[in-house]
Amino acid sequence: MGHLLIIDMLPTYGLLFYVLVSVCVLVLLHGLRKTSPDQRRLRSVTAATLVVSWVCALFAALVYVMAAPASQPDMTDFYVMYRPASLGVLLVLFLAQVGYGIRAIRR
Repeated sequence: MGHLLIIDMLPTYGLLFYVLVSVCVLVLLHGLRKTSPDQRRLRSVTAATLVVSWVCALFAALVYVMAAPASQPDMTDFYVMYRPASLGVLLVLFLAQVGYGIRAIRR
């Protein structure tokens, strides 16, 4: 046990970070949809929010891919086995945000 245990859980923390970001983005888009009468402002805020969410998803994916090999051998096998599923979860969360953003703009 010659390394920090935080490395073992870092990929999981990255995924949890993006789940938190996704919830915050969906709540923000829902609130904007209900309160914003200005269509132009709604589009710009939605686009900016989705760009920030995309950057966060990219960060979470990079953390997952880069930190998994540095963990303990049993955790490395676990993270490699679930890499496609975890990246799929990131993609589905982002696509859900895009869909909700489009709904918020069209209302």
